[in-house]
Amino acid sequence: MGKMVLGWQVPYADDSSRSYREHADVITHISPCWYSMDADGNIKSEEKRAADTISFARASGTVVVPLIVNENFSPEVAHEILLSEDTRRRAAENIASLVLERGFDGINMDFEGAFLKGDRDRYTLLIAEIARLLKPHGKHLSVDAVAQTVPPGPDDTGWAQAYDYPGLAPLVDHLVIMGYDYSPAGGPPGPVAPLWWLGKVLDYALTCVPREKIVMGLPFYGRHWTIEKGVASQGRGLDAKKARELLARPGLLPAWDERAACPVIRYYDGDTEHVIYYEDVESLRLKLRLVRERGIDGVAFWRLGSEDPGMWEVVREEFLA
Repeated sequence: MGKMVLGWQVPYADDSSRSYREHADVITHISPCWYSMDADGNIKSEEKRAADTISFARASGTVVVPLIVNENFSPEVAHEILLSEDTRRRAAENIASLVLERGFDGINMDFEGAFLKGDRDRYTLLIAEIARLLKPHGKHLSVDAVAQTVPPGPDDTGWAQAYDYPGLAPLVDHLVIMGYDYSPAGGPPGPVAPLWWLGKVLDYALTCVPREKIVMGLPFYGRHWTIEKGVASQGRGLDAKKARELLARPGLLPAWDERAACPVIRYYDGDTEHVIYYEDVESLRLKLRLVRERGIDGVAFWRLGSEDPGMWEVVREEFLA
């Protein structure tokens, strides 16, 4: 297949659906974030206007691969789902039934959280079971994986340790590497997806995942922290519209973080310091050039609707041309 451009569409924001409709000529795969799975392996739905999205996708020739998460990204929920062969089979059968009965083109697995001990291997077994059920029907299977620059150690407890890249690679059509949250919301303030880090993420992935299976997930969003008396707040998500509103304030100009290759805004409101790292057209251009230089043919964007509209022309110029 040719280049892959996946967009995650969220049900809680009308701008997400609007972005898909306006840029369906660029988006090859749409992943509506409709589903979650509870500890009993039951699938819960948050579909809104699903029929409209599906019919539009069919008319546009877009591949429909809904996203499914472990409820609330809870490691305890994931543990119950993954615990035994029987629980994994039940979960896999429910996922396969959803895909086949609704006529979806596949599923985008997005189980996240600091998995409990032993669940890393059990997650790979779940993916194997889903693949066994879906592949005979020609359905697409992708797994979203937290970015890694080295293999996680046996005692690691972070979110990245849940994903066995070498174990997952033979089972999936695509491993979607979430190339963001380098500086998580909990701080300290920093870039969401610094370019030097993305290079390391791709370099590691290429040692254990076939190049044609790698999809590089990239952010459309930024984060806004405040610092009072040396203590940073929880970072708030920042979309392109909010960034433009900030930049419209008199005298407020962004700087360019050379190493991260992204813009940053710093200003004071009384004694409170504000630090905003975000993405713009130029930072995305550099990321897409990196992806292209590494020979990667797939990108994914979190999330549709939070972008600067000018970014789509950059996707055309730097990735699809």
